[in-house]
Amino acid sequence: TETGTSIDFSNVYVTDPNDSAADINAKLAMGLHVVLSPSIYSLSEPLKLATKGQVLLGLGMATLRATNANTLVEVGDVDGVRLAGFIVQAGPLVGGKRSPSLIQWGTGKYAGNANDPGFLQDIFARVGGPDGSPTNPVGVDTMVLVNSGHVVGDNMWLWRADHTANGPTYPHSGNDCDHGLVVNGDDVFMYGLAVEHTLADLTVWNGDRGTTFFYQSELPYNVQDSEFGAKGYAGYRVADGVTQHTAKGVGVYSFFALYNVTTTSGIVCPP
Repeated sequence: TETGTSIDFSNVYVTDPNDSAADINAKLAMGLHVVLSPSIYSLSEPLKLATKGQVLLGLGMATLRATNANTLVEVGDVDGVRLAGFIVQAGPLVGGKRSPSLIQWGTGKYAGNANDPGFLQDIFARVGGPDGSPTNPVGVDTMVLVNSGHVVGDNMWLWRADHTANGPTYPHSGNDCDHGLVVNGDDVFMYGLAVEHTLADLTVWNGDRGTTFFYQSELPYNVQDSEFGAKGYAGYRVADGVTQHTAKGVGVYSFFALYNVTTTSGIVCPP
């Protein structure tokens, strides 16, 4: 017997492809769940989910793209939120500034709820690919930032582009990104996670009792040893001070296309 929650469509807003962030946020502020119609949404501010159990669901690979060096989705310190089925895309730099994140979950002041966790399902992030060049750069510090505890990710691919619509990204790509995933909350689970080509530690796990089942990661192509290997960057880092962490099925591999780079380890964790 399957159980679940059925949501009446009187409590759901289906976006118009021409909606702005303000239009969608007005519906979210009313406590409505939001279904994103297939489209590319250029957003100058984040979509904000602050209602317990709220759902943001994309159809047809709906894409959210930053236009003001902004975060695209911010989840408040509330339980049971679900994000699913859409792409978040880094946008152009503004005054030399890039987005701090594409998705930010929580403020860091809330431990979360084991009985009502939050979910990220079928979420894809990209920094470059359809855009990004030395003359028109795009960028973000961290694609997905999880500050709250008891959040579950399922099927996420966080990708700094190794090629664009116009060809390879190297040697100077115009799509800088430090990290794919940073986890600060405790008791966070990831199932089927891929993080690729970012320019510092690809995944950083600062929270305790984190768990990953399957992780795929390729290090960046176009870095020099002084930029990556000599700095000790890794594909999967569990931070000093973490006391418990479980990861099964972890793979980190390299293709240093342009320069000789030596990494100390693809996977780093404290004793």
